[in-house]
Amino acid sequence: RAAKMGTNIGGVEVLRVVLPGDEVLQLNADKADISIGPGLRWQENVICATRSGLLKKTSKNLYYVDTHQKRYIPNAKEFVIGIVIKKTGNNYIIDIGASDKATISELVFENSSKKARKELKPGDLIFGQILVANKNIEPELVCIDVFNNLVGIGSLPDGGIMFTLPLHIARLIVNPKNSLLLMIAQKIKFMLLVGFNGRVWVKAQKQKEMVTIMNCLMMLEVMTLEEAKENIYRLHTSNSKNF
Repeated sequence: RAAKMGTNIGGVEVLRVVLPGDEVLQLNADKADISIGPGLRWQENVICATRSGLLKKTSKNLYYVDTHQKRYIPNAKEFVIGIVIKKTGNNYIIDIGASDKATISELVFENSSKKARKELKPGDLIFGQILVANKNIEPELVCIDVFNNLVGIGSLPDGGIMFTLPLHIARLIVNPKNSLLLMIAQKIKFMLLVGFNGRVWVKAQKQKEMVTIMNCLMMLEVMTLEEAKENIYRLHTSNSKNF
């Protein structure tokens, strides 16, 4: 269902529809504290759209273009959930759901060194940040910042489940103050990680609780946020043992 212009959903304001090349903002002293995300390009004090979709703005002045694209297009600084494919030399090859595989060095995990390297095996899940994204080279991931602090979580622990959502739905729930997530948290204790590549990882005490959370979030594919919140109670009634 299309969002109405000017509405605020989960702390994200829907501004308008934009097409590639549309001018979004002209920068001046009043707009010096804004940030731009996917679908926007900053050039000569003007921010323009690079793809069609809904122009949105978060409460922290982050502007981005939300589109119902199927394949993830990597963007620098975005957090993603990746699947380890194999190791080549000092790098791991990671599937992030994009057309090109990403790489991550075994030395870019917290407290890693040549003597204490992170060991990953095929099939392991990692949560990291895209450091380099360029159409001419493969994406590069990192799990620490320049101060050797943990940026992502790195290798994800066993016991959780991963599922995928459309990219626009993943961007809707990436906000930890999303009202649907807050409602679920009133019933279940869980850890949730959302990648901008549409992958979601959840861990709770019981398997059926994780499945319940997955089903709740998948409702957003066919319902609005408010409709999904209303149907949580129906799910609670029909399968109360999950809560």
